[in-house]
Amino acid sequence: MSAGARERVAIVSRNADERGAVAVMLAVMLTVMLGITALVVDLGNARQQRRAAQNSADAAALAAGETVEAGSGTIDWDTVVSQVKKYAQVNDGITTSAWVGCSDASALTYRPDSVANSNTCISAERSSWPAVGLGSVGNTVNRVRVKLPTTSVKSYFGKVLGIDSLTTGAAATTQVVMTVQQIEVPEEVAGGPCALCILGSGLALDGQNGDVTITGGNVIVNSTAGTGASLNPNGHVKISTDGGSIGGPGSCGPTTWCSNFSGAGFSPAPSQLGAVTDPLANVPQCGNGSPGTTDYCAGLPDGQNGDTKNAALSPGIYNSISGSHTLSPGIYVLKGDVTLSGNDLLQGSGVMLYFACSQYPLPCDPGQVGAGIKSTGNGALALQGIAADPGCTALTWQCKYEGMLLFADRDNAATHTWRGNGTNENGADAGSAGTMYLKSGTLDLRGNGYTISSQIIAGLFTMAGNPSTVTIAYNQARNHTETHIETKTSYSASYDNNGLSG
Repeated sequence: MSAGARERVAIVSRNADERGAVAVMLAVMLTVMLGITALVVDLGNARQQRRAAQNSADAAALAAGETVEAGSGTIDWDTVVSQVKKYAQVNDGITTSAWVGCSDASALTYRPDSVANSNTCISAERSSWPAVGLGSVGNTVNRVRVKLPTTSVKSYFGKVLGIDSLTTGAAATTQVVMTVQQIEVPEEVAGGPCALCILGSGLALDGQNGDVTITGGNVIVNSTAGTGASLNPNGHVKISTDGGSIGGPGSCGPTTWCSNFSGAGFSPAPSQLGAVTDPLANVPQCGNGSPGTTDYCAGLPDGQNGDTKNAALSPGIYNSISGSHTLSPGIYVLKGDVTLSGNDLLQGSGVMLYFACSQYPLPCDPGQVGAGIKSTGNGALALQGIAADPGCTALTWQCKYEGMLLFADRDNAATHTWRGNGTNENGADAGSAGTMYLKSGTLDLRGNGYTISSQIIAGLFTMAGNPSTVTIAYNQARNHTETHIETKTSYSASYDNNGLSG
């Protein structure tokens, strides 16, 4: 064979070999391309299933949030769990049994289905809302998380690569916000702002070893002095009415204790309270003490003698009163003191004692010490104020001074020592009653085991007796008619499903 023939045979052989290699390579490439195509198709299908699952998770989480919101403060977790599973079944075909043992590595703190079904795939930040009140003012967020049980997506083409199925799942979180608002509404209410109102400055409440219980109202001390109110170790000022407060505008810390109240015997502990203005500022004084207003004490007989022992006395203007007496109903103007000693008892019903100064009918000068009560020994008072008159319409003294018992000229700085005991005071219903109004004066309350149904308004208050045990039972029906403005505080909660939180 010639050399040329041999060369042509070699070329043909090489071409045949190359064609075989290309065929093999083409077969391999086709297989890879088919596998990739299968994966693309299957992954696309899985991605579609993943989007559907995410939509289902979103819907289930939103349904959970709406159920939490609808509870308006009470979260029905059984209904929340039921709603989540219902939405998952309707939207993604997830059966109830699929939730049993469902595990979520990112589950929130509270898992309402964990006990019954070992399911942590439904979870929340909190199991309940905080109580609606001062401590919850603002926004409280509760997130609810839903993780769908993992599902398998059948692989149609990936089997050529040994992939029979792909898994898919989804999770979503929604948040519900509880918003608490503090609402303050001023209301006009019957009665005074306090049962014991102390208007003066400096050491305004000097309780010493006294023991006083107050019902029917607050105790307010206006003084902002370093020590505005003080009790000795054995002294007590206690409010026995639910919701009653002791305090004033003095310096108060972040808790309930006010630093200008000294002593451990205050109950409840003093708190920040607004200063009380003179609650009876519009009640006219007797004599010339209220310019431009009618003198409702005009016409009282002057120069009356109150020193005859055991005499029954009638309304009038007295230089002084001493000893035991029974007072007829009406107004008694005092230019000098009421003096009681030994076993003296001053008693009467439907009366008002008006404490003036020596120059009456002119008013007292500011700070002048005028008439007061001077009670020593067992000298006691059993008095009830001007009787209420339901049909009172005219501007008469009975109307103006209804419920008043003691009324001192507003500049009279006298000290009034009031004594009593359980025998002659006869308790809250039959004992002494009526408003004691001593704006610039001092009430020195002494005695043991008796009750006065009074509102007390004084410049200063002391219980110098040792011991003095008195109950101040403020009964509005037996005191001067007045109203005051109180700010009523309430709290309102609203709930809002804020939607998916990512």
